[in-house]
Amino acid sequence: MRRLSVVLLCTGFGFLSCGDGLPEEQPHDSGSSMQGHDSGMSMSEDDAGSDPDAGLVDDDAGTEVDAGSELDAGSELDAGTTRDAGTTRDAGVVRDAGVVRDAGTVRDAGLPPATDGGRDLSTDRTKFFGASRCAGSGLQLCDGFEAATLDTSTWGSPSSSITIGASDSARGGRALHIQKAGNGAAFLTESKTFPAANNSYFGRMFVKFISLPKAPLTYSHWTVVAGEGTGSSGQIRVGGQLRLTGRLIWGIGTNEQSATGTGDWTRSDDDPAGNPRDVPLNEWICLEWQHKGDTNETRFFWDAVEHPSLHLTQTNHGGNTNPWLFPNFTHVKIGWQEYQATTQPFDLWIDEVAIDPKRIGCVQ
Repeated sequence: MRRLSVVLLCTGFGFLSCGDGLPEEQPHDSGSSMQGHDSGMSMSEDDAGSDPDAGLVDDDAGTEVDAGSELDAGSELDAGTTRDAGTTRDAGVVRDAGVVRDAGTVRDAGLPPATDGGRDLSTDRTKFFGASRCAGSGLQLCDGFEAATLDTSTWGSPSSSITIGASDSARGGRALHIQKAGNGAAFLTESKTFPAANNSYFGRMFVKFISLPKAPLTYSHWTVVAGEGTGSSGQIRVGGQLRLTGRLIWGIGTNEQSATGTGDWTRSDDDPAGNPRDVPLNEWICLEWQHKGDTNETRFFWDAVEHPSLHLTQTNHGGNTNPWLFPNFTHVKIGWQEYQATTQPFDLWIDEVAIDPKRIGCVQ
């Protein structure tokens, strides 16, 4: 396993982690405040503006800067500035501290099994869909949105961009439909299952993207899941990025920019190793995540397959040299937020959202 390389690059407490990857082109976007490297593993957090639907204020700086040099992902840069000027490296972490850098994926070759509680964790997609399975599931929370109206005893802060529709669904006859014009947030907030035992929980939802960020945007960052709480102001995010190459890639990150935080960053998916699949359009997929607050770890599963590149820990993350410390979770947000200034319309469906102390899988 490669060690995550760290180099001080930014003002304040912004840092860069470097790692393995493939060379990418490094265009400048002279028509906006964003310039920079397209990291093969992740890009910067570019949250900018306000949330017109939910009143959220985006706290990310919204700048990609081409710092003009690539880092040698194989270097040991625990305290400093060793560089390989002749090596272009694709990376995997970018912070929003004014600098975008290719930053690397550190893999955990010996992942312990996620707790399954005897559930069917099959990767066979033919088992995923059909009738709603929330009733009698035994899960701490499961909502297939089969009612004609939103259950406001479960979901708070509904956005006007969110409805329940019957024209598409992963299971049953209805699903949550989000249609958001331009940047900003459209989330539902769930707090019934919190505080969670050991400050840890698993989530699962089915999602189908009809439209995602595209040209003329050259870079975009979005979030579909955000765990929030007390003790740390940063969200623990599941989302993705449109990178400068035009690829749409899943990622995990945060935006904790206090003096003790790890900064504003996203580590991008790199599974299968070196050849991650783009986030698809017009396809229902099963998305699972774990937020393990007692040990400050995240895990990510796509169609019941774990992606080790997104198993992040207190020390293996995409930020600066500070330890990544999770909040004491009080709620989770499900929905959509895009951070770059745009008038593009975004459209997605979400179905069978579940929360439980144990891993849920895509069959349950």
